[in-house]
Amino acid sequence: MNIRSFTSEDDNFSISSSRVKGYFSMPSRHFHDKYEIYYLRAGERYYFVKDKVFHIKKGHLVLIKEGELHKTTDAEKPDHERLLIYFRKPFIETANKSTDRILNLLKGKSYCVMELSLKERQEVERIFYEMFQETEAQEECFEICLQGLLMKLLVYIGRYIRQTDANVFLSSSPRHEKVSGIVKYINEHYSEELSIPGIARLFFISPYYLSRIFKETTGFTLLEYINTVRIRAAQELLLNKKFKVIEIAEKSGFGSVSQFNRVFRQIAGYSPLSYRKGSVK
Repeated sequence: MNIRSFTSEDDNFSISSSRVKGYFSMPSRHFHDKYEIYYLRAGERYYFVKDKVFHIKKGHLVLIKEGELHKTTDAEKPDHERLLIYFRKPFIETANKSTDRILNLLKGKSYCVMELSLKERQEVERIFYEMFQETEAQEECFEICLQGLLMKLLVYIGRYIRQTDANVFLSSSPRHEKVSGIVKYINEHYSEELSIPGIARLFFISPYYLSRIFKETTGFTLLEYINTVRIRAAQELLLNKKFKVIEIAEKSGFGSVSQFNRVFRQIAGYSPLSYRKGSVK
């Protein structure tokens, strides 16, 4: 894997490119507190986000908001090259008072998928190229140039969103449609008791087949996905100081506080109380 990357000192912005030979799946962290812009320069991938699976190809660009659960997995062709940007809102707020207006171009969507024409690909790749030039030269005020280039890219994406529907890029595979229904069910019922046999019965498939197609399609094991959705919901509840930890554990679908604490540490990397106290981002 060939990687080229830069991260700002405050961790509010990062950009990277990677060229991967062979099969590759994303690491275990599947949601974060940053916007993500994913551009596929070559190859094919399946991009799982929210409760949908998109088959993205060369020239496709994906933008997702912070906190959205997502993962990429291998498609038919394993080799691929991608460009990736992560940013937090403060990165562009420091340079422009129109940040909200720019982000509002996303029309309240939590993600979008774009298929770019050759001319549009050339424009997007030019912006990425200029960003890499700035991060490598790091001349005076290069951060301001990065902010300007990022805002230009976001405006470009926002204008495109008004003219297209991301659903046209949904995978048409019956298996993917089945998994999308399962994911939607979990997203709506995570606070209830969930089990592999129980979900399998609801969707008229065997537990073995459910586990296999879920992992192959989303990149998550079924239990890993359920726990990740629950922890993400718990993080939202922890920001509200009126709820006790035991209440949050129950509202998030956990059978006990000890299980909640263990899974929270496993997925988030820190304890629920640390998150509540604001000791982590």
